[in-house]
Amino acid sequence: MKLYNEKARVYHDLYKDIFDYAHEFNLFNDLFLKNYNVKKILELGCGSGSLTKYFLKHYDCIGLDLSSDMIKIAQEINPDGTFIQGDMRNLPSKLNNQFDAVVCTGRSFTHLTTNRDCIDCCESVNRVLKPGGWFVFDNFYAEAIFTNFKSETTHESKYITRKSKSKTLLEQGFTWQWHAEYLIRNDSGKVIDTFEDDTVLRAFTKDELMLFLILAGYEAIQVQVDRENPISLLSCGRKPM
Repeated sequence: MKLYNEKARVYHDLYKDIFDYAHEFNLFNDLFLKNYNVKKILELGCGSGSLTKYFLKHYDCIGLDLSSDMIKIAQEINPDGTFIQGDMRNLPSKLNNQFDAVVCTGRSFTHLTTNRDCIDCCESVNRVLKPGGWFVFDNFYAEAIFTNFKSETTHESKYITRKSKSKTLLEQGFTWQWHAEYLIRNDSGKVIDTFEDDTVLRAFTKDELMLFLILAGYEAIQVQVDRENPISLLSCGRKPM
């Protein structure tokens, strides 16, 4: 996607208005992390590092993203943080057995559209966790998304408008094609740049996520709907001791 690469700065500016990063941090911290003696975290799909800055205030945190453009911005806004480029389906072996928890927020997991992708990610995370460590992540909730599927949506921020068109696919999993048009404005409101982007996203059922975690060797598995945002599922699983 252009948005995650050469247009990463647009992502950074737009998602500051879409996500409440303080709320996102408190959600994961209160539900999971602070209850399990977590000290060292790997944040998957850290993007431009807006959420990472909250983790860094409380934990020893390393951010990982597939996009080098995202990593560059994340390092700029978190100069004392550590960021590495990598694929969550095949995490670098140098990270093995290092982390008390791995978190994957911003629904980054939804880009794993095949069952193989999902299992590979869960197994890869299992490898970098310490025994007894936790994998905590969020996703789109298929029941909420597909019983009220929205084919067109618009997001507005001060300088950016995103117009989205979506079409269900469903050949494999609860997936949809997402086409977005971006309009970038200057201080006077004049459009100075436009671009279009396409990707495929996947929503999940509770049972699907539980099965992926079971197949990857986790225990103490929980999957629940986010009460504040009912289109989201929150999931966690513990690596056996």
